[in-house]
Formats: sequence, structure tokens, C-alpha cells
Amino acid sequence: MKQYDVKCPICGQVNHNLYLEETDGWMECEKCGSMTKSKQFGNTIRIPVFRMEEHCRPAKAHV
Repeated sequence: MKQYDVKCPICGQVNHNLYLEETDGWMECEKCGSMTKSKQFGNTIRIPVFRMEEHCRPAKAHV
């Protein structure tokens, strides 16, 4: 199976030695964690990744 080096369209990081045929072109960036589909295998699609520590704050007791 062929390995590919693909540049992440979100952050620009080059991800090396990916088996894109196996995943139908899908990859997860090693740097930013974005899930995208390589343009070689169709249109690029971005799937949002939600990190709870970035979006939620601990609740404060109202006194």
C-alpha cells in the first residue's frame, strides 16, 4: 500500500507516511488534530473537534 505525505489545510503541518487509501483519504493532523479528507481523494471536508477544557468553565456557587 502506498504512503502519502499530506499538508494539513488547517494549520499547514506536513503529515508523513499516511495510508490514505486505507481510510479513503481521511486523516487526522498530528499537530492540530483536525480531521480532513485529502483533495487527492475528493473534496476537503473539515470535521470540528470540540475540546471540553476549551469550552467549559467550572461552575461557581452563587451565594
